[in-house]
Amino acid sequence: MTPIPILLYHSVAPEATPAYARWCVDPELFARHVEVVRTLGFTPLTISALVDATAAGELPERPMAITFDDGRADFTEHALPVIEAAALPTTLYVVTGRIGATSSWLPMAGEDDAAMMSWDGVRAADAAGVEIGSHSTTHVELDVIGAARLPAEIDESRRRLTAELGHDVRSMSYPHGYHSATVVRAVRAAGFDSACAVGDTWSSADDDRFALRRKFVFGGTTPHALRELLLSPPDRPARPRRVLRTGWRCARWARHRMPNRQGAR
Repeated sequence: MTPIPILLYHSVAPEATPAYARWCVDPELFARHVEVVRTLGFTPLTISALVDATAAGELPERPMAITFDDGRADFTEHALPVIEAAALPTTLYVVTGRIGATSSWLPMAGEDDAAMMSWDGVRAADAAGVEIGSHSTTHVELDVIGAARLPAEIDESRRRLTAELGHDVRSMSYPHGYHSATVVRAVRAAGFDSACAVGDTWSSADDDRFALRRKFVFGGTTPHALRELLLSPPDRPARPRRVLRTGWRCARWARHRMPNRQGAR
């Protein structure tokens, strides 16, 4: 097994609401994270480059990937300049239906009015070499919405990105990491050739390319903690907890169908 850290960031900004602070990394701290990656001798790859190298049996000695979910405006302002300066291969997954709007799915964290990237910002990141992927159209929990709604969230998101960027879009990440066999089939059918989940652990060369595991990077992660994380791969892959996962999906399925939840979707 070749252990592969795939780091998952959400926001890089100088401040956030208290409820969202654990998902937000200070810009100066993010720059120090990038320096840690540079000094440890890892070879960062975009997700598509990673799955291509894995399939070809040509992984570098110490592969890794850095990903961002959501596509918040702070990526353009605070993360992209650091990424460009370091020439750091990065993959950014955007919620296409919220481009130029706000993160409306985060009312409980007090972040529902936080600005999302503009299409000009997404195109600028693409031009800078950041791989752009889909994070669905509206950031719903894909495994509980029903098969009939999946094309609107998956196919339409990919088509919009392809039209806006002028080239193929290969990768997707599941909102909250939630996916199922039905969701994976829909992602494959839409034309994606990889997808990221969460797992909060390291990936490996044996990972399913449609369920790549990623490790959260939280707001308080110090450079020392990141260094220790990157130098400490798990002894063995995490085993899926199918009973817990199925039970949690059933609970979310029931919650999704409650009448008073429909307007929040």
